[in-house]
Amino acid sequence: MASVRLTTASLIKPLEGASCRRYTAGAAVNAGSPVYLDSSGYIRPCVATAVATNLPHGVALQALAAGERGDVVVAGPVLCLTGATPGSPLYTMDSAGEMDHTGGTKKSIVGLAETATVLFVRPQVVDFS
Repeated sequence: MASVRLTTASLIKPLEGASCRRYTAGAAVNAGSPVYLDSSGYIRPCVATAVATNLPHGVALQALAAGERGDVVVAGPVLCLTGATPGSPLYTMDSAGEMDHTGGTKKSIVGLAETATVLFVRPQVVDFS
């Protein structure tokens, strides 16, 4: 399945009730991408091919280059999807920083689609086998 991440960075925003934290990027991050915290405390795009890169921490609110600081929704609603199925979980994918309804090699949930465009961020590990 194709990614449901909204690629228009100017439209991505936290909604009422979202909890945001500010982090430094350890690599380039796209707006709306699920991110994980690396062992140095930097955010990087989630990649579902390995356990170490597939522990979603939240969704980046802006595009960042390595070394830049930016906000991440760590819980709650964020406008960051396009064409999602409401009520369905969104999983990390094998493509860095992307998410969809089927997921990649290792299963981790970024959150649930509240609407076709709103993700409720609620990270969970599903299957690392």
